[in-house]
Amino acid sequence: MPLRLRLIALIGMVLLASLAGGSVLVCWHAASSVRTELAAALDVGVNTVRNGFDEIARSDDQAGELRHLVSTFNGNRHVRAILLDAQDRPVATSELSGPTQPVPKWFRRLIGGVPSAVRLAVPASIAGGSAIVLHADPVNEIGEVWSASRDALSVLAGFALLSAVLICAVIGRTLRPLETLAVAFDQVGSGDYHGRVPERGPPELARLAGGFNYMTQRLSAVATQNRRLNERLLTLQAEERADLARDLHDEIGPLLFAVDMTAATIERLADGDRPAEIRTHVRAIHDAVGRMQRHVRSILGRLRPIGGGLKIAIDRLEAFWRARRPDIAFVVDVAVEEDRIGDDLKETIYRVVQEGMSNALRHGRPSRVTIVVAHAGDEIRVEVTDDGIGMPTDGMNARGRVQLGLVGMRERVMATAGSLAIQPGRGGTGLALVARLPCEHPRRMDAAE
Repeated sequence: MPLRLRLIALIGMVLLASLAGGSVLVCWHAASSVRTELAAALDVGVNTVRNGFDEIARSDDQAGELRHLVSTFNGNRHVRAILLDAQDRPVATSELSGPTQPVPKWFRRLIGGVPSAVRLAVPASIAGGSAIVLHADPVNEIGEVWSASRDALSVLAGFALLSAVLICAVIGRTLRPLETLAVAFDQVGSGDYHGRVPERGPPELARLAGGFNYMTQRLSAVATQNRRLNERLLTLQAEERADLARDLHDEIGPLLFAVDMTAATIERLADGDRPAEIRTHVRAIHDAVGRMQRHVRSILGRLRPIGGGLKIAIDRLEAFWRARRPDIAFVVDVAVEEDRIGDDLKETIYRVVQEGMSNALRHGRPSRVTIVVAHAGDEIRVEVTDDGIGMPTDGMNARGRVQLGLVGMRERVMATAGSLAIQPGRGGTGLALVARLPCEHPRRMDAAE
């Protein structure tokens, strides 16, 4: 069932329960009022009859005065008087006032109860009757309370109906932003992160809309970054393949051609029985094969840099840059127990160092670069520090390629549950790239899995 119908049904049940409780309370007050009024009318009637007895005792026409006493109750709204003779037969009866308005039978049965009666014996000194019986008739009083109860119940029902209408309108208006949010979430689920919802309505829904808009903004930014990273990845793959193709064509190709030509020469020399020259050409083949092996090892080192170990890979990276930038002093300190970390973590450490050195040398104009990889409790701290020009606050926005490199590093570090921070260098100069990576022994990781 939709939330709107649930709320309306719940509030409707509360209003119906309130209406029922109010009806019971009105009926209870009405019944109490009828009983109180009838009891008071009977008390008045009893006092009237007793006072009449005192006056009749001094009268000469006692029988007539008794009938006159009964007739004084004619038109009474609540009490009927009946004069009885010695055999308890009615001698005179008063007439009640007629009801002013009709009363439903169910209400009369609910309120009326059993009519009360009081029997007053005529004193022995008075002739003309034995007793006067006063009957309490609730018809007129029930008519009065029926009118008041009907008005009260009408007001209560009207209030409940008006409250229901107003509550339905308020619920509909309040839940309308939720419907808008539901539609917007469907758009997010389909991959559209550009939808926004108006931040209006109650403070709670306004905050919810604001949170949704912030979420879509972040998702849109992440999607844009992922798209750029994918484009960068494809570009790097294409560049890597082009480099491999160029190396194979420029280095391996000529060597293979030279080996092929040398082998053909050896074949001709073997037919001419010139073994001394054959040895010279065999040595040339050995030299060419050795050069090819060294070049293949260089290509494999670029494809999988940590194959020989993390420290060796970082030293090889430092040697690569030292040969190209002899004007920069490099300080490398790798003090980690490599058997405590897995290959994936080694690869992440190497890529952080590689990207940090590349950014420092290409954009920072440093004179000194320091690389530190060491244990820090249960973590590994990777720090690449330079003393160059640093980076302005909006540097990441100003350099698109630097931003993509840092975003790629951050995602690689976050994939290992680590953290990456860019801080000012020592002494306030340069820049420090600091990564903290969790360190777990491979056996503990296997046990956890």
